[in-house]
Amino acid sequence: MKTTEVEPRFSVITLLNGLEEVHGALLALLAETRRSIHLYTPELEPRLYNDPQVLDAIRLQISRQPRLQLYLLLPPAARWRSACPRLLQLAERLPSALSLRTLPADESRERPEFLQAFVIADQRSLLHQPEPRHFVGSYTAPGSGKARELLNFFMEIWEKAAFDPELRRLHL
Repeated sequence: MKTTEVEPRFSVITLLNGLEEVHGALLALLAETRRSIHLYTPELEPRLYNDPQVLDAIRLQISRQPRLQLYLLLPPAARWRSACPRLLQLAERLPSALSLRTLPADESRERPEFLQAFVIADQRSLLHQPEPRHFVGSYTAPGSGKARELLNFFMEIWEKAAFDPELRRLHL
């Protein structure tokens, strides 16, 4: 990980290169979360989102912070549910804390943000992967303008997103 200091009024940015660094940054982000997680990803990478450490960190934070809410905008469940069964089990056990939605098939995906992955903690800290398949990105501590920009994108898309019908049977 390479840390870069930017202007004093802004946050420190840690550049990430590789799965281990992205995994470590995700664990750090989860550990500092108190109120909310907003996760958007065009591909659900099992090495991150089916990882026992990541899912245990989520479970631990929910037990410590009962009001913690996780909002996940994911690709259609048919593309990832067999590769990430632990995430499905966690979502099934904690439906009041974890909200999963998927984009409608007819949603235009012209904006570059649709190809990126990001996790925003407490509306301030950001793990951003402009090219998620290459495990390259950055981690920005609280106060990033980019976090606010991506959160606005997330909220705009969240309003159009819906519960994935492929997951309905898990809630019977």
